[in-house]
Amino acid sequence: MQQNWCKSRPIPDSYWTARRSFLMVIGFVGLVSLLLGTSGCRSASENPEALSGHVILWHSWTADEALVLEQSLAEFREANPYVTIVTLALPFDELLDRFRRSAQDGAGPDLLLAPSNWIRDLADANLIRPLEAGEVSDLRLDTRNTRLVAYQNRVYGVPLSVSPKALYFNQTLVDRPIATLNELLEHAASGQEVAFVPRFEASYWGIQAFGQGLFDPDGVLNLADSGFVDWLAWLKEAQNKPGVILNVDDEALRQLFAEGRIAYYVAGPEQQTFLKQTMGEDAFGVTRLPGGPARAAGPLLPAETALFYTFSSEGQARIALALARFLTNQQQSIRFMREIDRVPANRQVNVDPRIYPTVAGFARQATTAIILPNELDKDRFYAAGDRAYVSALSGLQTPEEAVCRFGQEVAALQNHSELKTILPAGCGFIVSEPVSN
Repeated sequence: MQQNWCKSRPIPDSYWTARRSFLMVIGFVGLVSLLLGTSGCRSASENPEALSGHVILWHSWTADEALVLEQSLAEFREANPYVTIVTLALPFDELLDRFRRSAQDGAGPDLLLAPSNWIRDLADANLIRPLEAGEVSDLRLDTRNTRLVAYQNRVYGVPLSVSPKALYFNQTLVDRPIATLNELLEHAASGQEVAFVPRFEASYWGIQAFGQGLFDPDGVLNLADSGFVDWLAWLKEAQNKPGVILNVDDEALRQLFAEGRIAYYVAGPEQQTFLKQTMGEDAFGVTRLPGGPARAAGPLLPAETALFYTFSSEGQARIALALARFLTNQQQSIRFMREIDRVPANRQVNVDPRIYPTVAGFARQATTAIILPNELDKDRFYAAGDRAYVSALSGLQTPEEAVCRFGQEVAALQNHSELKTILPAGCGFIVSEPVSN
């Protein structure tokens, strides 16, 4: 039986106590919006299938991006006149902490737009809810998008956009973009300089170019056949080649590219707006990263996702799911692509390279990108990878030694057994010494 949220579900006093602190943040306008939203319940009761009530959405989009988001939300409101949506934009470096504190106090937003890397910690803290089987079925997520939001065999959200690293190139300096690592060195030596950040997350893309990648199809961390050693060896040699700039100061590298002082720059789609403003829309292009002797480059595939608060009411959870489905449909994905250069996670969207040339470059790169399992403690995983890059490129360790140490750290970190981790030849697992009494 369809429940009428306005009449059949009395809201407990504890709910309003928790929400009061949030309403003080959003101010009088938000409070009025909530009151106006509930006033439509009598009309909504005439159509039991209609969505009615209010939903709270938090995000970290910039002011310009938020204007585009509000256009989408206005269309959702028009189609669902008995729904009130309250939004709050927070700086990205504040969003996670604010969400944790509010969610633990029972006043979290019903929908959170956040990176997929947050899923593990928020799910472990029971602050975001897994979707039911019927909800997952209704979303019709493909295999890639399901993997982006999967954790411990549950689905925790809906991907909105993806952000793989790809290769920017200067249209006035480059006639034909490079396609291989050998060509990269040749172009660099001829004066078409290339720059990128030599760290684990930013330069993960070269590992697969020399092997099968860190994880095999069964999810085993297989460093013996990964290509990681050969990639570090290539980087160690390349850093001394003419025209190759490896530097951790990404902002400085971006400025060099924007000023036309280098021909190639490895970065994600978030740099498009700045480069268009400084160089002009037709001054640069985006293509796939150069491949290696084994296969195409495989950068990591970060995603922005819509996550659902665990303690939303039944009615709010229903609205939040409908809103997430709306924001990721073809029409809204095209809006975000057209207006703010987002790379659609929805693969039913045709990214026409004639109309969206730079976004199309990132969309093509996403087809060979790597999705790391959300079961990983990614902060510590990336930190271990960074140590391997620094050690190998500085000469503190050989590439073989750096990858061996990386594997030992990750095996200990994840509590892997030898069945789940394959170390390079000659590299053994670290056995903890028993503690003596």
